[in-house]
Amino acid sequence: MSFWKRIFGGEEEPEEKKGQYGVDYVGVSELLGFNRNLLEALKHEKSGIELYTRFLAEANDERGREMYRRLIDEEQRHLKVVNDEIEEHKKQGYWS
Repeated sequence: MSFWKRIFGGEEEPEEKKGQYGVDYVGVSELLGFNRNLLEALKHEKSGIELYTRFLAEANDERGREMYRRLIDEEQRHLKVVNDEIEEHKKQGYWS
């Protein structure tokens, strides 16, 4: 399922408008920007996992350690969503 459909609850993606030669130049530009954003999100999610892992090692009590474990789990779920979207883009030929 595409990112668009996951975000907007299964609604159809907007109709694409093509230029004179059948190429959607605006769509291509937006898609490349979206792909860059996915790479940036990937970097931030990995950074968050590293940060919370370090804080987990430094935590002095079980309550703090549990909080960091939950945060790490949440970041790992985010990382999976981003990776799944990248794989979907690759499968559909939208990744460059």
